[in-house]
Amino acid sequence: MREDGDSPRLARVIVRLVAIGFCIAAVVATSANREGVGPLAAASAILVTTLGLHLRHSARVTVRRRRPWWPWSLVAHGIVTYGPYLFFQDTWVGIPGSFAAAVLLTTPLPHAWTAFGTLAVLQVPLVLALGETTGQALNSAVSHAVGGLALFGVARLADLTEELQAARAELTQRAVDHERLRFARDLHDLCGYSLTAITLQCEGIQRFVRSDGRRAEQELVRTQALARQALSEMRAVSSGYRMLSLTREAQSAAELLRALGVTADLELAEVLLPGQIDETLAIVVREAVTNVLRHSKARRCEIRLTAGDRRTGRGWVRLEVCNDGAAEAERWEERDAVRPRAGGGSGLRNLRERAAEQGGLLTVETEGKDLYRLSVTLPWPLRTVVPAPRPGTAPVRR
Repeated sequence: MREDGDSPRLARVIVRLVAIGFCIAAVVATSANREGVGPLAAASAILVTTLGLHLRHSARVTVRRRRPWWPWSLVAHGIVTYGPYLFFQDTWVGIPGSFAAAVLLTTPLPHAWTAFGTLAVLQVPLVLALGETTGQALNSAVSHAVGGLALFGVARLADLTEELQAARAELTQRAVDHERLRFARDLHDLCGYSLTAITLQCEGIQRFVRSDGRRAEQELVRTQALARQALSEMRAVSSGYRMLSLTREAQSAAELLRALGVTADLELAEVLLPGQIDETLAIVVREAVTNVLRHSKARRCEIRLTAGDRRTGRGWVRLEVCNDGAAEAERWEERDAVRPRAGGGSGLRNLRERAAEQGGLLTVETEGKDLYRLSVTLPWPLRTVVPAPRPGTAPVRR
């Protein structure tokens, strides 16, 4: 991780070293053609100025785009690149390709490449006008093109390194946010059911503690078991390991409903579901029953699983949870969809997301004044790898 974080910095160091290397080579070549300290000092000063302008134009792409001085600095770069030909004539070397690279780095595409090619081609008549041979003119054109591509390439690679680092950091942050949302959703969907059951059980114990001590003791034992289950589920969520069974959750939900005075009818088709579908439907049962207990005054609840014919390859399974507390449930659904409550209220959204992840659909509907039906339909492919049965997953029909 540390090496990845240092990559953009290393890339920028390489950009500077390459440019400085070109400048040193130009100073050495110039010193071989200069006689006298004055002309050599003047030529070296021009080359250092050219180097400074090149480094400015090779800065990070975000810096280049927001600098107001770009057009004028590019003009100055061109002047210090071609102006010395008027004074030093055929003995001037310069930094080959520096100005061409600056044009590529600062000029919008595709005009940048047109300008780059034009500068390389113009090097031929320029050198010929200074009295050099055709071979020397062609050599100068190739040197400027290759030098420009080299200087442009290292600067652009440094830009790409920084962009890659920024993209990696963004993807990492997105992964963290996604995992945080997943954890929050799992915590809500898996633990909300048990905590709601514990709350309702405690309310029942308060009623029995004076009138029926024995019943209160029995309910207290049940509450303790629910608390242990909630603790186990909390650990499963935090460790990322959980195994839910639709049959087991449906049976547990039916028992809880009956213990709280709600008539529960359970009917599950005799099918063995793939692991992901089984877990998704188990979570739907938990959330749906939690909503029945928390947001309605239902007296009856039905949990039903049906399965379509898979021989065509377009099979499906549908889970329905119905109750007769439609009036209260509708008000809860509106709050959940329009104005989520602080600390919760995301149940239906979570279920819709889970169904969508499996390619399915969640619907909510009411019939008359009382009936409230939540149904989830998931595709059930013809060729499905079915996991080995887990304890408590035997098909049930009641």
